[in-house]
Amino acid sequence: MNRQKRKKRTDIIIKDSGSILDLIDDSIKSTWFINDDEYDFICENATTEEIDLFIGLNPTYSNMKKALEIIDRLLATMYTTI
Repeated sequence: MNRQKRKKRTDIIIKDSGSILDLIDDSIKSTWFINDDEYDFICENATTEEIDLFIGLNPTYSNMKKALEIIDRLLATMYTTI
């Protein structure tokens, strides 16, 4: 599922519990248009370098493009293994 298809989703739940960790998780999920299950899968299966690109520590155009490719690859893996 590419980013354009993920934009129109309604299954992304943003938690308003108030903790700083939930705020960070919610901002990442809303940036990449992923739900909780996809977020968990990406965090469990990505390498350290991929996680750094995913959370946007150095948000250059090339890094964001790499992050999109990583997310698309991991989500394709997730949905082919289910």
